[in-house]
Amino acid sequence: MKDGKLSNENLEKILFNKIKIKNKEVMIGAGIGKDTAMLDFKNDLFIISTDPITGSKNGIGKLCVNISCNDIATAMARPVAMMITMLIPTYAKIKDVEEIIDEILLTCDENDVDLIGGHTEVTSSVNKFILSGVCIGKKEKRKGSSPRAGDKIVMSKYAGLEGSAIAALDLEEEIKKILSDDELKRMKELINHTNVIKEGLIAKDHEVSLLHDATEGGVLGGVWEMATNSDLGAVINIDEIPILNETKKIAEHFDIDPYKLISSGVMLFITTKDKELIEALKKENIPANTIGYLTEEKEIYTIKNNKKELLEPPKQDELYKIIK
Repeated sequence: MKDGKLSNENLEKILFNKIKIKNKEVMIGAGIGKDTAMLDFKNDLFIISTDPITGSKNGIGKLCVNISCNDIATAMARPVAMMITMLIPTYAKIKDVEEIIDEILLTCDENDVDLIGGHTEVTSSVNKFILSGVCIGKKEKRKGSSPRAGDKIVMSKYAGLEGSAIAALDLEEEIKKILSDDELKRMKELINHTNVIKEGLIAKDHEVSLLHDATEGGVLGGVWEMATNSDLGAVINIDEIPILNETKKIAEHFDIDPYKLISSGVMLFITTKDKELIEALKKENIPANTIGYLTEEKEIYTIKNNKKELLEPPKQDELYKIIK
């Protein structure tokens, strides 16, 4: 493909004629010649976030939508609309672009989110597809609480969830050396569980003071950020962190720490009522467990096999040790 914006003809064919607006808040959506969109939230709070997808090759349309929506979910808000910038390498075909757009639109539909605009451009500045999403959400105005020492730390799903999916999708031949066909299939399917919107909405009713999706840095990086940003410390019991056996095998094979592996799809909660929250999550078929608690001491510790160690600030995600 040649450098520059996609043609209006291509955009109409592979994108605009597929968009159907679902949310009443959207007054003006995506279209040829439309430089902006317009939303009407009336008296609700307006929540916005942005995130790029750079560490994976496959499933990037789904990841872009889910990860952007996840940021909105951490505010216990409902995602409403998205704008996505797509940078396209010159070797790509229009069919490659359409496949990613179809994945974006399908995931938007799954999340009841409208795609209201963005930008598509072919450029020799990138050697693979790069997506960057902006997500807009809404929430009711309500009083919140702040995290305090003694509050419990709860996590949903499994450590290293997204990293395991990316490894299975992008490094399939290598992963086949350590996982059975059924195990590989299960790891690939984790890409469909990288969403935490439901967790965010459930949290509203269970005295949750803070949420964080465990992206780069994994579960341990997420807890470190939550505690530090709350001017508190934490103790995390590694043995209580849910993790799949397949993820353990992948981590052992590549000599990486699965608890510091990118984990989109995992929501971290600070709450005073961990048992009630876990019960509510499990009623929605979302596995969850209490993995630690906050402390007055402004240090973060891990406990594994009854051994207590100081947790260092998060560094580069473990994914980049295996994905080049």
